[in-house]
Amino acid sequence: MTPHNSAKMIKIVTWGFMAFAVVWGLAPYGPISAPSQMLLDLLDWPFGDGGALTRSEMWLSSIGAGLTAAICILLLGIVVPAVQAGDKRVVRVTIWAFMAWYIIDGLGSYASGVGSNVFFNTILLVPLMIPLLAVRYED
Repeated sequence: MTPHNSAKMIKIVTWGFMAFAVVWGLAPYGPISAPSQMLLDLLDWPFGDGGALTRSEMWLSSIGAGLTAAICILLLGIVVPAVQAGDKRVVRVTIWAFMAWYIIDGLGSYASGVGSNVFFNTILLVPLMIPLLAVRYED
């Protein structure tokens, strides 16, 4: 995959992450939290068991959504230009960072009884890893 195509794919995936972060970030705002509640209910199978979010769920959603948005900004502002410029070090560090997220989040989700989150994390991870692992630079 060319650096241009890899960067383009990372941008598309990142905007999907950002949309997810915005919806997730609505959790603590009662009158407009319905999309976030539906998202959290969907992520924690079976769908339809959700109800009003607890104070902890709202708080942790704010933290998670904020961190996800920050990661998106780093991807768009640092990783995408680095991929285009051929900075293999940034590509390598990004791969390690997302693997750390996947492993820690996945193990914690499973230990918490929300194994379905591992499935959804995989759906998010794979489209990001493909352009990072497939980028080919001319030497």
